[in-house]
Amino acid sequence: MKFAEQMLAALEQENLPEAQKYFKQTLQDGTDEEQYWLAEQLMQLGFLEEAEDLYELLLAKYKDEGELLVRAAEVAIEKDDIEGAMAYLEQVNAQDEAYPESLLVLADLYQMQGLFEVTEAKLQQAKSLLPNEAVIDFALGEFYLSTARFASAVQSYQAVLDAGVTEIAGSQIFERIAESLASSGSFEEAIRYYEMAIVEQEDVNTLFGLGLTSFQAKDYTKAISALERLKEHDPGFTTLYTYLAKSYEENGEQEKALEALVDGLKQDEFNKELFLEAGKLAWKNDRFADAEHYFRQAIALDPEFIEAILEVNKILLKKDDYESVVELMESLEREIVTEPQIFWDVSVAYQALDNYNKAKENYELAHPHFIQNPTFLKEFGLFLREDGDMVQSGEVLAQYLRLEPGDEEILSLLGY
Repeated sequence: MKFAEQMLAALEQENLPEAQKYFKQTLQDGTDEEQYWLAEQLMQLGFLEEAEDLYELLLAKYKDEGELLVRAAEVAIEKDDIEGAMAYLEQVNAQDEAYPESLLVLADLYQMQGLFEVTEAKLQQAKSLLPNEAVIDFALGEFYLSTARFASAVQSYQAVLDAGVTEIAGSQIFERIAESLASSGSFEEAIRYYEMAIVEQEDVNTLFGLGLTSFQAKDYTKAISALERLKEHDPGFTTLYTYLAKSYEENGEQEKALEALVDGLKQDEFNKELFLEAGKLAWKNDRFADAEHYFRQAIALDPEFIEAILEVNKILLKKDDYESVVELMESLEREIVTEPQIFWDVSVAYQALDNYNKAKENYELAHPHFIQNPTFLKEFGLFLREDGDMVQSGEVLAQYLRLEPGDEEILSLLGY
């Protein structure tokens, strides 16, 4: 394999002209084994054109060789040549040892095209040919998991374990079973498999799966333990901080919950969701100034972040800061203001500031969205009455009474 090895050495030294020279020599004078070996190496390195040239050269000699056809198909897939890949795979003879592998590759192609029934048929055909092959059971498990057929996924992954295999292509089978169980809502059983996966190998994805599933199972102590271990492994795994904070909060440890979110923001100061969660937690603990700070930081990152805007409005309305509610509303691009609650909030603010025209305009924008909300209807109806629009006020308050027929105040006001 002198020429092939020399080519790889030249590539390692980034000497492309030298590498190209040895590549041509491998094409001209290399043995079949050398050409095949180099094609595999080049495929892994991403030199797809060169790998394809070698496979085509070999296929000219061994046109019915199934393994060569499958490898050539894999190169075509990497080049996004789906039709070419299909053409190679369809040439593999059903009696060839590589035929089951060709079915697996075909299944991937059909799944990429959304042809799930054909995908399953190809996988099941491969399974019928090699009923005890763990790789095929794994492929079936992956297919079923990706299509939300979780019970079938568990069954296929279990077959892999029954064959004595716990890892395929870098994927832990215990973790895959745990993910399938958690996705189906079987949290307690999923936790058991996550814990087995961690015994096999403790990695960040498995720790996060255990933490999230424990949170969903309301085992907050276990969730905290897993997520804290994950933080030690990889503090930059920012998704963990929201669930860690929520777990601390559910455990009654409010300060630690907020500390977790602050730790997350140290890792990712541009994470608007973490600012939002920090604001909500501060709000729950009556730390209104902190809450407003966090919400405004979220809005600074995304001026169209409606959820944060609504939270700021709650605080501003609570402290009767109506000018700031209007100021915030007027700072928004009008076309992005589609959240009905914003119209309601600003109506209250304009009303308090005696700007009845603006208040009425926004009440009317909100009205269609709160037709079943008695609080809104009563508020809007009384505003209209105060504004002198007795007809519309009567209509809105009549809507209110259909929801709250026992309100003596409104009944008396309308003369019932």
